[in-house]
Amino acid sequence: MRALLFSALLGACFTLSSYSVQATTSVSPATPQWQGQGVIRAIDARALVIEHDAIPALKWPAMTMPFAFSADVDLSAVKPGDRVTFTLVRAGDGFQIISLTPLR
Repeated sequence: MRALLFSALLGACFTLSSYSVQATTSVSPATPQWQGQGVIRAIDARALVIEHDAIPALKWPAMTMPFAFSADVDLSAVKPGDRVTFTLVRAGDGFQIISLTPLR
């Protein structure tokens, strides 16, 4: 039952507007950035689902959500279940990960 609920949640997450954000490769130093930590729950060609800790600077509680990522993000060193730190920028009507570092 838990797996079914998680699958349904994951499917719903992938339909969110984060997919409409285009990947960018350059971010101005003046662009606001936010840091987060969490666990990767799923990796897709267009988004990462991360169960992240609270991000007080954004007034976000801990939650699980999909994020678009820039073309500069190297996904080869991470897999579902890995704990990571990440940097977000605002992109369109959502947020985009511009850097991702596994925590070992």
